[in-house]
Amino acid sequence: MKSPNSRIGRSAKTGQFVLTSARGEKISAVEGMKLSPRMSEVLRQGVQRGLSGDERRSLIKEEIRKKK
Repeated sequence: MKSPNSRIGRSAKTGQFVLTSARGEKISAVEGMKLSPRMSEVLRQGVQRGLSGDERRSLIKEEIRKKK
């Protein structure tokens, strides 16, 4: 039985589904994917800085371009 909180949210402006990072992690886990420690750190830093989605994507792109 589904829990009452299992509804997927929709944007009030566009009506599109909103995928949170928690839901994204669950979907990835089903697919057998998980974040590397390096990417986990990059995402954690983005959240701590309070970056917007576009800013976090830019941060990820910069990190991928750096070949460690």
